[in-house]
Amino acid sequence: MQNRRLDAIDEEILRRLVTNARTSWRDLGAVVGLSANAVAQRVKRLEGEGRIHGYTALLDPGLSDGRAEAVVNLRTTTHALVPELEEAMVAMPFVVEVLDLAGPVDYQVRVRYAGQRELYEAVNALRALPGVTAIETRTVLREVLRR
Repeated sequence: MQNRRLDAIDEEILRRLVTNARTSWRDLGAVVGLSANAVAQRVKRLEGEGRIHGYTALLDPGLSDGRAEAVVNLRTTTHALVPELEEAMVAMPFVVEVLDLAGPVDYQVRVRYAGQRELYEAVNALRALPGVTAIETRTVLREVLRR
């Protein structure tokens, strides 16, 4: 990623894409005062710089075929093998998000599961990862906001 500073137009484009990644170039251009082609070029540049990592559909957990979500906080040893640990979490099919945190919790992992048995298995799989020393699990009651 380049260290180029974003201008006000880039920042507004990014804000709009976070809110609705399916916004058309024409509609973005109308908001920021550029043509659709100019907006498309800026977005391609932002992608090339690594400022935009991709686009995704966010599913409503309450509507996803009875599946629920939990947030699992992990603490690890200071000498945990970070790349191997992260690769193992990313490879787990029930893991939908991994955040590397500062503070007493090292990782926050969001898992999606169909029932108590699946949650139990997911938590035990995370607990068994090398370097994990403590784990805390909280079920998600509802999602208030995700951008």
